[in-house]
Amino acid sequence: MTKGIKAFVVLGAMAVMMLLVGVEAKAQCTCGSHHGLEEGYTIEPQKKRIHTEFGLGIGAVYTGISSISSSYVFAKPRFGFQGHLDIAVCFGKNFAIETQVAYEGGSIDVIRDNLERRVKTRGVDIPVMASLRLLNNRIRISTGPLIAVMSNAEYTQDGEVYYLGAVSPTWNWAAAIGVRLGKHWMINARYVHALQNTTNQFGGTKATETEPAKAGEDFEMRSYKISAGITLFF
Repeated sequence: MTKGIKAFVVLGAMAVMMLLVGVEAKAQCTCGSHHGLEEGYTIEPQKKRIHTEFGLGIGAVYTGISSISSSYVFAKPRFGFQGHLDIAVCFGKNFAIETQVAYEGGSIDVIRDNLERRVKTRGVDIPVMASLRLLNNRIRISTGPLIAVMSNAEYTQDGEVYYLGAVSPTWNWAAAIGVRLGKHWMINARYVHALQNTTNQFGGTKATETEPAKAGEDFEMRSYKISAGITLFF
């Protein structure tokens, strides 16, 4: 019996020693000195230096008119809506290249003499911006060119559809700021400045059985847009 107890004690001691050795080996993998780290620090897995982000967002957009070449045509800006798909290629923690496909819808009120019409606007914008990420990615500041791949405005008069022309030119410049809310949400605001004028026409009439067609007022205008919304990243 004594020999059995001794053997049991020896085996137990050996098991405890093996357990302690295993715990120490595991601790050395996660703590202690590794690649110059001081003892007591835990080595966490590092993110890939180059990775991608995807997001979906909605918001409101205000389309303003900064100048009109005609002294007979006036425009009253209004608010519209925006939906967008966001894609970013991130280089480390502080820099990224961002792009977006944004669909916008809204309206502006256009006036010429006694004629006033609410003009419906539609557009698709694609910005390509350099983004600086600050405060551990809580703040984003972005700027770059924005291409309006589609911009159309139309209104109805006497049951007929008339086209005002593009509200946004092809080439624009955008600047944006975003604030992260937790891991997946961000509120953002963007200003878009047109680099070109658009050529438009308003107030014309189509030919009827009794009246010939009348040309509208031709003019050029330059616009800007201010948008704000929220984005979900996944």
